[in-house]
Amino acid sequence: MTYFLIIPLLYISIQIWQLTVLYRYQSEETKLYIEEELPTVSIWIACRNEESNLAACLDSILNLSYPQNKIQILIGNDQSTDRTGDIAHNYASAHSNIQVIDVQDNDSGLKAKARVMAQLDSHAIGEYYLITDADVRVRPNWIQGLLSNMDPQMGVCSGTTMVRASGTDGWLQEIDWAYFMGLLNVISYSGVPATAVGNNMIIRKDAYWQTGGYSKIKFSITEDYKLYSEVCSKGWLWNNIMNQDVLAFSEKTEGFGNLLHQRKRWLSGGKELPWYWWILFGIYGGFYFVIPILSLYFLMQHQFTPLSYLGLIWGVKFILQSLQINQIYNLVNEKTPQLGRLLIYEIYLFVVTTFTATFFILPIKTQWKSRSYKV
Repeated sequence: MTYFLIIPLLYISIQIWQLTVLYRYQSEETKLYIEEELPTVSIWIACRNEESNLAACLDSILNLSYPQNKIQILIGNDQSTDRTGDIAHNYASAHSNIQVIDVQDNDSGLKAKARVMAQLDSHAIGEYYLITDADVRVRPNWIQGLLSNMDPQMGVCSGTTMVRASGTDGWLQEIDWAYFMGLLNVISYSGVPATAVGNNMIIRKDAYWQTGGYSKIKFSITEDYKLYSEVCSKGWLWNNIMNQDVLAFSEKTEGFGNLLHQRKRWLSGGKELPWYWWILFGIYGGFYFVIPILSLYFLMQHQFTPLSYLGLIWGVKFILQSLQINQIYNLVNEKTPQLGRLLIYEIYLFVVTTFTATFFILPIKTQWKSRSYKV
């Protein structure tokens, strides 16, 4: 049974690598590639049944420090059945730079957010396209923070998103998102394309249209990764940014069932990820299965010495993970979580990881925005 220790030891090695990269990480915020004449940007927002979130999202955009006459806001109302459409049109009536596109069914083969994006792009007038979601609030310097990283060879950049919501599930998801954001930045900073975060990203107009746009890209339920990879395949550079200017806040996912569907959607869309991503997923997920199984085996065999080694491995993992999380919070200039919350998060991570892995292999359609998808 001891050869199964390879997975936990690999996990610890990866954790050390991640921590090293995070401490060496330097934000690109001091680089300014913004033209002397500020460029016009188009912000795309796909929304479906977001009556409780859309107003706060639009207010945060309307309060950006970037000149509003240089911002075009495109709202794609994806056949909402609540007051989302009314709210969007009311804002458009009050602000000349807001345009609402009521998304129609078509025979393009696209679904979900990708279909919305494909019907927004033809209306975009900006030199850069910024994409966010209706349940996200952005920081005042969000546009400048993203633009400052767009050197002439850069095709796509992704900012940092964290959850900001009330309740225990709110701060647990906040830590979880921060930890995931750190992983993306570690991989990108190491010179390997990772993926974009679909609620916090910027794409150069020329790079977007070289892909043919969403209407020409093969459908994926994780449309952000698909666009990111298509842009990278055209020879454009990429970046994942981690600083306070590009930090945006999302609402939490309500309910454990919805959380599992969200994770299944991410993993399903990630089937096209390179092989090394799946090795990484396997090691991460395997840790939470191997350690408990080995612990149970050694306990039944009354072998307490190897059992103590397993406890030591988990303790080292927790320390390395906590150091990573604290460093991520420091990089985005947010208050670091208390030790008690990090301990509770460790339990949460174990539960979510094991349930997600099990749920992923079950033949259950993914639910997203009250629609079902077979992926």
